[in-house]
Amino acid sequence: MKKTLSLLLITVLFLGINKTYSQERLNFNAEYIGDFLYNVGGLKNGGGYLGYAKIGMDANLWKGASLYVGGGTTHGITPSEIFIGDYQVVNNIEAGNHAFMEYFSLQQSFGKFSIKVGLQDMNENFASIDAAGEYINSSFGIHPIFSTNLSVAIFPLTGLGAEFHYEINDNWHVQAAVYDGEIPSFEDDNLYNLNWKIGKDEGALFIGEGHYVRDNGTYKFGAFYHTAAKNYGFYANAEQEVWNNGTRNLKPFVQIGYANNISETHKLINLAPQNYFHLAAGINLEGVFSEEANDMAGLAFTSAFLSDKKTETAIELFYQYQITDNFVVKPDVQYIINPAGLDIPVDNALVGTLRFMIGI
Repeated sequence: MKKTLSLLLITVLFLGINKTYSQERLNFNAEYIGDFLYNVGGLKNGGGYLGYAKIGMDANLWKGASLYVGGGTTHGITPSEIFIGDYQVVNNIEAGNHAFMEYFSLQQSFGKFSIKVGLQDMNENFASIDAAGEYINSSFGIHPIFSTNLSVAIFPLTGLGAEFHYEINDNWHVQAAVYDGEIPSFEDDNLYNLNWKIGKDEGALFIGEGHYVRDNGTYKFGAFYHTAAKNYGFYANAEQEVWNNGTRNLKPFVQIGYANNISETHKLINLAPQNYFHLAAGINLEGVFSEEANDMAGLAFTSAFLSDKKTETAIELFYQYQITDNFVVKPDVQYIINPAGLDIPVDNALVGTLRFMIGI
């Protein structure tokens, strides 16, 4: 830990005192997300506050090379665990009270090809779609065939990996990556996500993805395999703008994921049931009341089909308004049907959230 923090400090100091570095070559960023949440139903009625702060730096080192360093801290309630009992995790910043390193990676570009190595978040470039990322439920950000079945390098515990990207042309892009197969938990001697080690018995997660972009639409398809868990799967994400009058636009999206049933071969974590099929879809309207497109509304559902024959579905509705360039508010409501995070029957839940976001 001391060696890592010292290396980060030396890097920042070097960039700060090197007069050849211009402002364009060094960029700092910070963001805070806060949620006031209340739940009715589920395990019990109740609510509270949770938040997530992150800060980062990226620097252009030499031609085609970029360094990314960043960390975060989460605090507040854990609503899925305490109040709701759902499987898909109703809030995408729920992580408990922790401070952690999020990324420390180096990317080198060679024309249309690039490689990125180091501590990173798989979900930043894989298994995601922008339109779905507007929602608060965790399953819109990352398919639960990853997050609930395997130990994966995603928020809040990212991991070591190597990514490879290639731009075939303006329409086609392919990428592949390999990540550490088991990310230690906060309780497993990884308090600040600085325990970076790769064990021979942990295996590795291999993933590949193709993108097709055309006419305000993005279509992604991918596959993955975990060598130790013997888990494989396939997924597809798509979004397509279907209407635009110059000030407003309408964009539906869909997410589909499949993973083999690994209940008997899963060796890394004792998690049952597993998610073998995921389906989500929704539609976003940008420019609801504002001709400057400063606001957005969305309605979507996400369903996780589980190996114990249960199916959990979350229906989410949000409205988002950008008050300034750096301040956004988002009231949000979710209805969770058949919460399946526990092995006991749980009532349906109605969850209201008022989110605000501050960025620098």
